[in-house]
Amino acid sequence: MANITTFDSTVAARTRAADQILKTPELLASYEDKGGLAEDLQKISANGHKAEVLSQAQSGAQAAGGAATLTVLTDFAAVQREYNAVMGVVQAVRHDIGEAKAPPEVIKSVDRILINEAEVFFKTVTDDKGATKKVAVKRVSQEALRAEIARDARALGELSTIHPALAKRKVDKARLDKLLGDAEALSGKLADRATIKGDRKVTTSALHDAVAAQKQVWGACYRLLAAVGHEDPRIAELLGEAARKRTAKKTPK
Repeated sequence: MANITTFDSTVAARTRAADQILKTPELLASYEDKGGLAEDLQKISANGHKAEVLSQAQSGAQAAGGAATLTVLTDFAAVQREYNAVMGVVQAVRHDIGEAKAPPEVIKSVDRILINEAEVFFKTVTDDKGATKKVAVKRVSQEALRAEIARDARALGELSTIHPALAKRKVDKARLDKLLGDAEALSGKLADRATIKGDRKVTTSALHDAVAAQKQVWGACYRLLAAVGHEDPRIAELLGEAARKRTAKKTPK
């Protein structure tokens, strides 16, 4: 197995495979029937997402020298992922209530929330040697984005008229409350990228640890994952992506 020390397509493929199995009941049941545990997949997923966050922080010069700051960056990324997932449902609900001829003021409220959606963008840049990497591109500070997420979560929580439609798509009031709580918990803990000098060694070490931890669990459970892959082409493709990447790394230049 290749000696992977940073976030790359192999780590991403492993993470997606674990996430796919976890969110698909029949695949999770198949994995557990073969002797696997949901905990295995949760570890692969958590370490993969952590590695991605640290890689992005490193590329964007956002990392600060301390475990506490790395934890905040990881928590912030998790809040963003949940926010994006919720807003995807809100977009679908906007279509639902439009077809149901909901009151204009309700539709306008939903439109305002959608228009104000906050995001952090990552673009791929190429240096003079042809190497590519992801670089964080931020229009506003992380704290401003966090506040935006909190405002939208609060607005959705107060817009009770659409709660039944949201709940039908698995976004209930409890999920909205949790998103709001998680966003508010980060208040004041995020700093502007321009003010963070950071210790890249701390970030690099944490990134290597996350990748190594994922690799260890992945290797221990690979035969069980491969067995699931024999039953589902989605998992087989993700396992294939990781295998192709490892093979490519071993190919002489």
